[in-house]
Amino acid sequence: MKAQYSGMARPVHRSDFQSNNGRMACPGGRAAGFTLLEVMIAVALIAIALVTLIGAQAQSVSYATGSRFDATASLLAQWKLTEIGLQDVARLTGEEGNFGKEYPHFSWKTEVGDLTESETGIKGSRGLLKTVDLTILTDQDATRTYTVRTILYKKPAEAE
Repeated sequence: MKAQYSGMARPVHRSDFQSNNGRMACPGGRAAGFTLLEVMIAVALIAIALVTLIGAQAQSVSYATGSRFDATASLLAQWKLTEIGLQDVARLTGEEGNFGKEYPHFSWKTEVGDLTESETGIKGSRGLLKTVDLTILTDQDATRTYTVRTILYKKPAEAE
């Protein structure tokens, strides 16, 4: 026996949403739930989004690694250039070395050359100017190097 409701909205019952085959149905007669095509499209969109996010994360890690190397290498280059600047300019030669226990994955290499009057355009500068190319390397990534070039001046009183 069904109750009569006058002037009030009647409560919704589960039987209002069942179709003839026993599956849940919307009030319009359609079956409730998602079709296989809808599920496949949703999974494809989620997969595309995840691949994009993972790629962005990998690129972010790469940038962070590069930034860390650049920051450390520039500080180590300043350190080494200060040591080189304290040496006798006349005795500078190309060398290689490392930064010891403090920075075990970093090494350095210098190349020293004389600048001639024709290279500088400065008359009387023969033997007074030297170029020092300092390269900072890491054993963790052979593709990452940091190179600085500086010019050192030997005072004329020291000239031979």
